[in-house]
Amino acid sequence: MPRLPLRAFLALGLGATGLVATLVLALVVSRVTADRLSERIAGELGDLARHVAGQLDRTMFERWRDTLILAENDTLRDPKADGDQKRRVLRRARETYPDYAIIGLLSPEGRMTVTDNGRLEGLDVAHRIYFTQGRERPFVGDVHDAHLLATLQPGRDPADPPRVLDLAAPVRTPEGALAGVVVAHLDWAWSREVEASLHDQAAGGRRGLAVLVLARDGTVLLGPPALRNRTLRDLPSVAAVRRGAGGATQETWPDGRAVLTGYQPTRGYRDYPGLGWTVLVRQDAADALAPVRALQRQILLWGLAVAGAAAAAGWFAAASLARPLRRLAIAADALGRGAPLAIPASPVREAQAIGLALSAAGEALGQRAEERRQAEARQDLLIHELNHRVKNTLATVQAMARQTARGIDSVGAFTAAFEARLLAMSQTHTLLTASQWSTTDLRRILELELAPYATGRPDRVHLDGPAVALVPRMAVPVGMTVHELATNAAKYGALSIPEGRVVVRWRLADATLHLSWQESGGPPVAAPERAGFGTRLIRTSVERELSGTIALDFLPDGLLCRLTLPLEPSVASEPQAA
Repeated sequence: MPRLPLRAFLALGLGATGLVATLVLALVVSRVTADRLSERIAGELGDLARHVAGQLDRTMFERWRDTLILAENDTLRDPKADGDQKRRVLRRARETYPDYAIIGLLSPEGRMTVTDNGRLEGLDVAHRIYFTQGRERPFVGDVHDAHLLATLQPGRDPADPPRVLDLAAPVRTPEGALAGVVVAHLDWAWSREVEASLHDQAAGGRRGLAVLVLARDGTVLLGPPALRNRTLRDLPSVAAVRRGAGGATQETWPDGRAVLTGYQPTRGYRDYPGLGWTVLVRQDAADALAPVRALQRQILLWGLAVAGAAAAAGWFAAASLARPLRRLAIAADALGRGAPLAIPASPVREAQAIGLALSAAGEALGQRAEERRQAEARQDLLIHELNHRVKNTLATVQAMARQTARGIDSVGAFTAAFEARLLAMSQTHTLLTASQWSTTDLRRILELELAPYATGRPDRVHLDGPAVALVPRMAVPVGMTVHELATNAAKYGALSIPEGRVVVRWRLADATLHLSWQESGGPPVAAPERAGFGTRLIRTSVERELSGTIALDFLPDGLLCRLTLPLEPSVASEPQAA
């Protein structure tokens, strides 16, 4: 029987070993990679669904707030204001957000008295739910076809009417009587912007991605054309949302396709109650796992290359192995003949040294990779946190500028008021930055805001209360409130004359902060005929942003302001300092 030479034996053995090892590696890696990639993509889809649900809630909250602000407009509340004046108010509201289909004011009997564009005026809508509900309390209705509005759009197919959401709120006279109901029909087309922003956010490697918004009964309000107006109730993701859960899963859709689905319920935002929508972000499993198949092909190609290289290496390595064997054979032949022996050196020690060196290098590389991964994770966390804070700050400054501009006639007055409020916010931000945006002390905020008025007289400003640590969400509104009170006192109140005095006291009780601002020794005080912007800003900061209460008493001796603010559990549980 012919025997293989050593070179052929090593070449075939190493080549076959390399090929088998590659096939096993490809199978294991593809399975592990597929599982991990599925989990990662599902998690990303869940995050996208949560992002879309939050964006929908925040957008609807803004429209909800627009309606409430319109209901409090002095012109709409005034029974003596004529239709043209009210129409201008409604037109300005629609120009601010063009996605409204129409905005109107209903009479207490349910007749459309005035609209932003003059259409549908005189129409009786007393039977509509937005009127019957809106005359009692703020109301929001889900998406529906607006057949009547379709008649106002020339050339539109009556079979394809616009889809709108209804928002309404009661309008009451200054005496509290019902003056009417303001109603806004919001065109559902704005949801396309949410869908487009999702695709922009997920751009790159997101083939086959789709976002769906389902009504409370499972009807598809937004999604691929083939699924619109269909009802999806039996999907595991929809069932999970009905239980109030959010997350991601892999499931089979009615068309038989395996799909990775992220799901999230809308929960409302602040005082906006929400409409019970379900947000689904899905991607076909075949599209999502395409990188795994590409990785399998790459592993197989590289495996074939490695197997060929191993066979070639075995062929050439056999020569260096055969040489010491031949020397041993010669030595054995020499021993048989009694000739001098030449013993070849063994390479075992060098191989062991190389193995130890490689092991040490591998440990060092692994440690460096772990350190780099942790550093990148910390960097990502810091970047996300910075983006979040910058967005919140810019939104606050934008709202401050817009609100300050209302009711101010000159650029100089606007600049002074805006710079003062911006400085108040920046002082609170400075305190939060010094504490790494954890908490800041209430007393420190009061000292910073009142320091300019306490010079020359130590008893001009008196602070009395325990140590209270405020989280960033509360620190900025509280700082703005104190700034408005101090500015008003410096203009008209106790701090406007040298003899005036301000006493600020606070205490903690039942996880609630009770704070009083008492002015004395100033000019005579009288309640204003109407609330100015400063008063509205204070009420917005305390009641809407902090869910607290405020009471303003214009006593003969000076203004008395009492604030009640619920605290975060972590703050309320801290020990009170004397």
